[in-house]
Amino acid sequence: MRFIITKNHEEVSNVMAQLMLKHMHSDKERVNISITTGKTPVRGYQILAEQTKGKAYFNNVHYYIFDEFWYKDDPKGICRASLDYKYFDLADVEESHIHNLDESNADTFDEDIQQVGGLDLIIMGVGSNGHFCGNQPGTFDNWNTGTHRIDRHATPLVEELLLQLLKEDLHSDDTARIPDHYISMGPKTVMAAKSIVFLMSGEQKAEAVKRAFFGPISEDFPVSIFQLHPDVTVVLDEAAAGRIKELL
Repeated sequence: MRFIITKNHEEVSNVMAQLMLKHMHSDKERVNISITTGKTPVRGYQILAEQTKGKAYFNNVHYYIFDEFWYKDDPKGICRASLDYKYFDLADVEESHIHNLDESNADTFDEDIQQVGGLDLIIMGVGSNGHFCGNQPGTFDNWNTGTHRIDRHATPLVEELLLQLLKEDLHSDDTARIPDHYISMGPKTVMAAKSIVFLMSGEQKAEAVKRAFFGPISEDFPVSIFQLHPDVTVVLDEAAAGRIKELL
C-alpha cells in the first residue's frame, strides 16, 4: 500500500488527475475505469477534463458506474447524473464509453466487466463509517459478495442516507420517492480491480483513514478489506493524514 501525503486539497486533486492519466495513457485496446461521485474529486475531474477533452488517444477509455439508485419519478440514475455534471460532460465522454449500472445488467455486471478485461482502476473515497461504493456496514453478507441490490431497510443508516439525499439533491420531502433498493458493486467486485486509488481530504476524515488502513479488517468497517489488495494508493492531504503519520 502506497501513501501520498499532499499539502492540501488542490494538490490531492492534481495527484488524482495524474494517477488517472497514468492509467489512461495506455496502448491497451481498452482501459476500464470506475470513478466516484463524491465531493473530494470534483476539482480533480476539472483538471482531468482539461487534459482529456477532444483527445482521440483516450478513445480506448471506458467508464463504469459503481453504484446507482433512482428516486421515483426521476428516471435518470442519481450517480450517473452526478458524474455527467462533474466529469463526463466536461470531458465530452462519448455515451458509448459510459457503462451504467441498472436493473438490466445488475445480475451480470461483474461477469460483463471481466469479459472486457476487468477494471483497471477504481477511484474511491472512504466514508466516515467505513463504507465504500454503496456498501454501508451491515449491507452485505460476506466479503465474497459481488454486485448486489441493497434494500432501503437493510439498516437504519441506509434509510437515513436516502432521505438526506432526497432533501439535498432533489430538494424534496416526499418520502414516497425514496427507492425500494439501490445497486452497488460489492467487495468482491472491487477487490477484482487491478488498481485502487483512495482519496481523502480534511481533518474530519483522519479517524476513518486510520481505521481503514491500520485498524482490524472487519465487516463493521467495510473499507478495511482493501488492506489485502495488492495495488492500493492512498492520496490524502496533511489534515486527513493527521492520525497516521506516526504509523508510516
